Amino acid sequence: MTEWKPDIASRRGRRYLAIADALADDIKNGVVRPGDRLPTHRELAYQMGLSVSTVSKAYAEAVRRQLILSEVGRGTFVMPNAWTDLSHIGVDSRQIEPIDLSFNCPVPTPMLLEAVSGALATISGCERIGELMHYQRPWIGLAAHREAAAGWLEQRGLRTSPENILITHGAQHAHAIILSSLLEPNQIAVTEELTDPGIKFLTANRSLQLKGLAMDRDGLLPDALEAACRTMKVRALITVPNHHSPTLTIMSAERRKAIAEVARRYGLIIIEDDVYGPFLENPPPALSSFAPEQSFYFTSFSKSIVPGLRIGFLAAPPGRVEELIPGLGATTWMASLIPAEIAALWIRDGTADRLVAWQRQEMGRRHKLASQILDGFEYTSLPTSLHLWLPLPDAWRAEGFVAQARARGLAVTPAEAFVVGHLAAPQAIRISLGGATPSRSELQRGLEIVAELLRQRPAATYLTL
Repeated sequence: MTEWKPDIASRRGRRYLAIADALADDIKNGVVRPGDRLPTHRELAYQMGLSVSTVSKAYAEAVRRQLILSEVGRGTFVMPNAWTDLSHIGVDSRQIEPIDLSFNCPVPTPMLLEAVSGALATISGCERIGELMHYQRPWIGLAAHREAAAGWLEQRGLRTSPENILITHGAQHAHAIILSSLLEPNQIAVTEELTDPGIKFLTANRSLQLKGLAMDRDGLLPDALEAACRTMKVRALITVPNHHSPTLTIMSAERRKAIAEVARRYGLIIIEDDVYGPFLENPPPALSSFAPEQSFYFTSFSKSIVPGLRIGFLAAPPGRVEELIPGLGATTWMASLIPAEIAALWIRDGTADRLVAWQRQEMGRRHKLASQILDGFEYTSLPTSLHLWLPLPDAWRAEGFVAQARARGLAVTPAEAFVVGHLAAPQAIRISLGGATPSRSELQRGLEIVAELLRQRPAATYLTL
């Protein structure tokens, strides 16, 4: 166990935040390192003369920032990717670099603003406006909204009935509902060996054990899933079959069928995150369609159309949607009806399809720009993906590259941010091409910084040893 005691004497504000800030600084400065085991809540409280509850809140904040991971029966450990400290996201905009290629989101468009204005005008003049202002039962969403959602999901490769759909405030909310409703703390969930930081955050917040499994160019390996189920009491599979972040794999239909067969044999809950699915014009069948009786599928508008609506659609197995009510009640009793009404209008009149088509076209233009600037370097991309995945030359380590980029006013995401548990991280970076940098000229400058760094030798402090 590391004998770590934070110095918070000169720090202002609440003490639990001061402890979390001190931990972030000590990780950055090498005082504590990835894999180090920290003192227990009670031990640190005794050393600092504080209450155990204060230290518990500090550790909870550190988990939220993805600095540490608490494992029941083992202790609290510094996460392998803790140095990246993603706590700035959504907390303090002053910490975000001038050119942000670290965050995936769609590109804002005047067409979108016109669509929102038109939808609001339509809603304000309709007879149902009063109905949209109240609590509604069933909490899972109005029938008209769920019917529109069913049509949208069918385009994504999943046939389901409106009665099986729950309207959510986006994909992250859908994921939280499933975990809160169906999984207990300390149960085991498995996912790809590299996964979205949001999945890591949600499972840590639920005190689940998240295990990463090997993958190839077709996505998660069925043999790896089978081996995990034989050796562990796996409760759930969490997977991103389309435009996987960060690797951009698209799971083939054959692979989806094989994964579903393993999940069926072991009775796993399948949690399918298809937030990037709308970018595929001809998607393969949803993984959930191969095991519908145990699959929970969700998608949203957040990555493909607009984040601000905070609207998503969660499809439960036939007859099981009410099992999700506990998680819905633990977060918000129902999704806001105005965004749901806008989404339903857009699905019915084709606006949603047009907005997604525009995003595809814009991402195509941005990928063409990237191919020109990064010519000669190997990377993985898809014509409509929100990002590209770039393995670094041998001399570079990801943390050094990211630090050098940041020094030049550019933010990119290292592979460590996506690593599950204590698995080794590849020396690679994710470069987001979407709306976090709305200006194409700014995107061009950011990509030029990447190219300049790739052509240089690292500074001495960042050389691979």
